[in-house]
Amino acid sequence: RNDGCVKDDEEGNSLNDNSNGSNNSEDEVEDEDDYQNDSDNEPKASLLSGQVGTTIRAFSHDGQDSDANLHDDDESSESESESDSSGPEGTYGSDHQAVILSSLLQSEHANAIRAFMARHESFDPGDMSQCVPLMMPKPPTFPDEMADFLRSPLCKSIIVLAGAGMSVSSGIPDFRSAGVGLYDTLRPELLTATDLERELIRDEPTLALDKGMFLRNPLPMLELKRDFILGTHQSRWKATLAHRFVELLHSKLGKLTRLYTQNIDGLELQCRDLPEEKIVNVHGSMGRAACEVCEAEANFDDFCSKVRSSIKDITGMDADAPRESTPIVCEACGAPAVKPTIVLFRGSMPKEFHARTAEDLPQCDLLIIMGTSLTVAPANSLVYRIPPTCLRMVMNNEKVGRRLGIDYSENSIRDCFAHGHSDVVCLDLAEKMGWLDDLEAVIDELPESSAQLLRERLNEREDDDAM
Repeated sequence: RNDGCVKDDEEGNSLNDNSNGSNNSEDEVEDEDDYQNDSDNEPKASLLSGQVGTTIRAFSHDGQDSDANLHDDDESSESESESDSSGPEGTYGSDHQAVILSSLLQSEHANAIRAFMARHESFDPGDMSQCVPLMMPKPPTFPDEMADFLRSPLCKSIIVLAGAGMSVSSGIPDFRSAGVGLYDTLRPELLTATDLERELIRDEPTLALDKGMFLRNPLPMLELKRDFILGTHQSRWKATLAHRFVELLHSKLGKLTRLYTQNIDGLELQCRDLPEEKIVNVHGSMGRAACEVCEAEANFDDFCSKVRSSIKDITGMDADAPRESTPIVCEACGAPAVKPTIVLFRGSMPKEFHARTAEDLPQCDLLIIMGTSLTVAPANSLVYRIPPTCLRMVMNNEKVGRRLGIDYSENSIRDCFAHGHSDVVCLDLAEKMGWLDDLEAVIDELPESSAQLLRERLNEREDDDAM
């Protein structure tokens, strides 16, 4: 991606990299074709399969642009041949582009290609001053070329899929780590439950967060989550640099379509410039409350007050907590079933998840995968439900999602790997975007580890400026 900038085929060339590649039934979702527009209803792009002779523009390093005329036949003038080979090293000529486009537009993904070109055909080449010169087939390098891609007209819709790694700097308690996670340290004998329920939870700790268990006896779940509920209400944990980076994708860039977060901590709600309609809590949120039976929403402040006065503290840290727990009753239906709006095991996914994905995914140009193992369905289905023209950037400590089709090889044509801790890689990209001053404005609202990381980066910038 260091030479010619072609407005459609840099993403279109990624068409063969969208298979699931998984034998796990959990990872299977609807066929991708369900999310592509019917060719009779989609906007008509200027370049159709029978019109490969349409002119497209190729941009060189210095911002000079030239018409690369694509022909159906093998005839080309000597001057055109010379022009195709005279660009910077690695530049693809018009003959190469014609072969690529002709092949793609006759493939099974032709509808997605045409829809992509229809969305992007109106961008003005005069606005390309900040666009990274694009060359097939390599995806943008991180962070420099990715920053250029974010600014470019080719990137209009960004979706973020986030997991626990996004919040790790906040210090939120871990549930699954061996020996120290809440599940491993849980003592069922402290829960308000029958002997049978305690034994079942001892054998399988996740039953304390099971929907069937909650409807029979809501107290184990509320006792287990009491400290988390009250900590969320008190903003005991703070939004990280990763949260703030996503906020800037909206407030500074204006291209964030949606944040799909698998976290239930509600930290994204602390980002004042990130509208709630931009957030989909895939597994619900600890920052809201509702009745599990009738779904009536409860005032969160009132709910937390009742948790404090009605639910005992199994950690023994709160001297003011009651000695015995009593259920919290729904004011709308009278059921003892009010809880945070998190999705319990064997519970239904939020309706918003299905509605928003159907609306958002077909238009996505970049999927950012941040701090997640991509092992939990259906959230991981976003990886292969996006269009084949969509780039994917994995911001993670480990390479994840291979079984879902993510390609980390040097032959990758749509996947970019930003290796590292979520806060670190988000800060790297934010710096390339020129957003350090915006992050500095909220440094007092960051958790200490995030704030220290930002201070170090700001000091490095001052040192560089002084040299």
